[in-house]
Amino acid sequence: MFKSNKNFPISVGNVYAVKLPDGRYGAIRIIDRQNRSTTLVTTPYISDRLPTIDDEKLKQTLVQNRFFFDGQKAGSIVDCKPPKELIFIGHIQMKEERRFPGYSGVWDKETGIEAYYEWRWKHDRENFEKEMQEDKERMARESLAEVQAPKKMMSEEMFWFIISLVDGEDTEEAIQKLAGLGVRNIKQFEETLSYKLFQLDTEEHARNIGVYSYKDENEHFSVDLFLYFRCAVITKGRDFYESVLQNPIHMPENDTCEPLLDLASEAYELRTGKDFEYETGCDYETFSNRKGWE
Repeated sequence: MFKSNKNFPISVGNVYAVKLPDGRYGAIRIIDRQNRSTTLVTTPYISDRLPTIDDEKLKQTLVQNRFFFDGQKAGSIVDCKPPKELIFIGHIQMKEERRFPGYSGVWDKETGIEAYYEWRWKHDRENFEKEMQEDKERMARESLAEVQAPKKMMSEEMFWFIISLVDGEDTEEAIQKLAGLGVRNIKQFEETLSYKLFQLDTEEHARNIGVYSYKDENEHFSVDLFLYFRCAVITKGRDFYESVLQNPIHMPENDTCEPLLDLASEAYELRTGKDFEYETGCDYETFSNRKGWE
């Protein structure tokens, strides 16, 4: 008989079943616990039956291949108490890496859903891709009504100096430098970065990224990949950025730099030891620049 999680304290090695959107069950495993934060991994278990603690899949970590994950293991760091919907399965004692990137916010009933997404990617990809795209576009449309205006930004000279320290996708030197400038400058850097990415969020820029270009609303277009292309524009420096801003035909077709998005948050964590919680005046997610997509 399986029991509610409320009678079992959260501890490393605990395994919980999660209810997936189609009624089946997935499973997650706790690999670290620090204060109010819990590090967990999603296992590859997926079935219409609850797992038993001796199932070998509960000792494994799901490998993700949907969209652009390219073999990334499924795991995250979450805060607060586990949701009441979790079902405690048992405890597994095993040695494993307890550090895992990816802060996901509050622990909720969506945690562990990756197994379902991967199943859809493998067995129902066409419909899954269509649904994900529709969800992203819906959320983007809903955000268009919000006022987009930058707050206090970093000086152009300092911003581009920090950017000059980014080497390809290596942001470590830039993180160290920005962390040394203090919290106010970290926030101003994030504000400036968000605004510049926002400015590049136009249909014309999206139509000039080669084989991944936006064509029309009826064809698949990766909003995430377009964002990463815009990040690459910024890492190439001020002159290149201003050239691309004025002439979208110069958009890169192969270069991306996703790590740029985490530069400020990592600098803040290095400086303060805390998570970076800051809301910029402009949203850099694709389709946020309403005028750019009219």
